[in-house]
Amino acid sequence: MERKTGLPACVQGRFDEGQSFAALVARKGADWHDTVMDTIQEHPVLRQVDRTELRESILRVAPPKALDLAGLISVGSLLHGPLKSLRTPDVERDACLRDVLNAVGNDARFFTNHGHAEDGEEADFLASSFHVNALAGTTIDICLIGVSDENVLVLWRFEDD
Repeated sequence: MERKTGLPACVQGRFDEGQSFAALVARKGADWHDTVMDTIQEHPVLRQVDRTELRESILRVAPPKALDLAGLISVGSLLHGPLKSLRTPDVERDACLRDVLNAVGNDARFFTNHGHAEDGEEADFLASSFHVNALAGTTIDICLIGVSDENVLVLWRFEDD
């Protein structure tokens, strides 16, 4: 399985492996949902994701907002709210996460199960309260999926009470 092979080197240690998953893989076929499912199928938490729910429960993310969501997945707590530090620019963190998002490819589109995506360009993914369409069967999980003609990025955070 191609996991974590395409992520920039700066990602090393940036995502807590006990509560998150990060992978950038080559897109396989016209339906990118299949690539996502193939990428997460061996993960002990994410293998619970239902293909139909994934297809029906994710919303488009405005590209400028994908950086906030990537930050939340990398260091925020889903149960206790985003770390206050996420609202403060961090040159190294933000540059790395931009590199991750740019690695998806040209004209990338982003998707999530985070409820604030309904707000489009006004979405606040760092709000202390939010709703989510849980997909992984955990207490709460948030994904950011980036899709281009060439690649699929899967960032996922999951937490139990």
